[in-house]
Amino acid sequence: MFEIFACIYPYVYDLILIHPPSVLNFREKMDEFAPVSEMVPSTPIFEMFPIGFLSMMSNLCPSGYRVKVENIAAEMLRNNGFNLERRIESLETSVFGIDLHWLPHVHGAISIAKILKKIRPDVQVLMGGISATYYRNEIMEKLPFVDAVMLGDTTEPFISRYIDAVQGKGKMEDIPNLIWRENGRIRYNRVIPPEYYIDSVKLDYGIFLRNCIKEMEILPNIPYNDWIKSPTAMTFIQKGCHNNCLMCGGSNFSYKNFLGRRCVSLRPVKNVIDDLLSIQENLGVPVYISGDIYQAGPKYRKELLRGIKENGIDLPFLLEIFYPAPLEFYYDLSKNLDFYAIEISPESSSEDVRIANNKFFTNFALEKNMYYAKKHGARKMDIFFSIGLSRQEKSNIHDDYTFARKYQDIYGPWIHFFISPIVPFVDPGSLAFEMHEKYGYRIFARTLMDHYYLLENSRHWTESLNYETIWLSRREIGEISNEMSSLFSTLREDYGKDDLYWVKDFKIKFPLNIFLRIYSKFT
Repeated sequence: MFEIFACIYPYVYDLILIHPPSVLNFREKMDEFAPVSEMVPSTPIFEMFPIGFLSMMSNLCPSGYRVKVENIAAEMLRNNGFNLERRIESLETSVFGIDLHWLPHVHGAISIAKILKKIRPDVQVLMGGISATYYRNEIMEKLPFVDAVMLGDTTEPFISRYIDAVQGKGKMEDIPNLIWRENGRIRYNRVIPPEYYIDSVKLDYGIFLRNCIKEMEILPNIPYNDWIKSPTAMTFIQKGCHNNCLMCGGSNFSYKNFLGRRCVSLRPVKNVIDDLLSIQENLGVPVYISGDIYQAGPKYRKELLRGIKENGIDLPFLLEIFYPAPLEFYYDLSKNLDFYAIEISPESSSEDVRIANNKFFTNFALEKNMYYAKKHGARKMDIFFSIGLSRQEKSNIHDDYTFARKYQDIYGPWIHFFISPIVPFVDPGSLAFEMHEKYGYRIFARTLMDHYYLLENSRHWTESLNYETIWLSRREIGEISNEMSSLFSTLREDYGKDDLYWVKDFKIKFPLNIFLRIYSKFT
């Protein structure tokens, strides 16, 4: 285990944000996880904490609140001797905040909440995130060790008021978007639509460094296990989504029906630029921009790209697009960004399967985007396929490999293809979950605790799936996922590329940049 220093004296916090592993006892189940680690920076225990942790810290710390991140998932993954109970006993705080954003963390979140309340019954346990919002009633009715749930995708304006109320400086009933307990009774406060406070969201990466220094340790704060070796920062341009991908709990359908969001909220361009300046000043690492800047519209996109260029932000950028973009888009990128890469998720190489999953574009459009991106200076392009889609048969998945091989031969190591099963769950709130019969899904878990016990009792990762389709059983999803994982890994290895090859000139500098900046703060 690598640490800069160890904490010598206990520090009293107002809020400790805890990120759980997907499964608390993952050490005994490690061989059973699905082949997904090549799709995301984290491992299959999903130890990457949500960007909302940094956003909350950026909102709270300048106002004098003492906030700490405890990435329990990463600490458990890194240190086999890590003792969760001993760690909890060493923490002093008014509030423990646990993210239950995406449902794969349900086992870890519930298990840790129960342990927290057992060891520290005097400390408030607060849950939040998309999945916590969806299952808010079940959490409050069935989990007595959780004191409150904060609703929605944006909690920054209200978390300080919750801390104040816990510390006797405010009233619980005055806090919007909160469900809480009072003398055994569940109270529901008024709900304010999230569109009204998007301007309050900001990301100050200097907070990350200052917390490392204040706590004299870096590892509990890192976003994911390999971050020191392959660091990436993140910002985002919006809350909500324009699209209705069938299996996604962050879709337009899900936001409108379960999260109270009536429309997509774009962050002010100035706030995004401030995030990027903070990343450049404090970290100097590649940055992933979440949200499709093409879908944001020409005015927003041009203002953002102009702001990046005028402010001298020369970081490597990883940009996502949800639909193929026109030539003009890539021309704008090449004029304003020195280093950029593109990623897109067509889900399937079959146009029929893609349309059945609410992705309405052709292979011709996808092929043109490969050409446009390459011609206009993209350093790489990542293309993601999925297994477990509506109307997807085994033959379609084998065609995905044929498609990938064809374009790998054309573009060589410039292009990356990935494939993964949808694991472990089709998201509650998604169209596939809520209208499963219409789209050919069989759903094996409906409630929060159904999903908890799927993860608790599964002997193999396929048994933890909350779905199968009428075209592929859980067993078949497992078999073809393992086959495709091997084929696609071999395909990438044939071209000898690694995840950071596109920024190889910076690769050695990234960790050095971080430690030099930490050292400069000390001196």
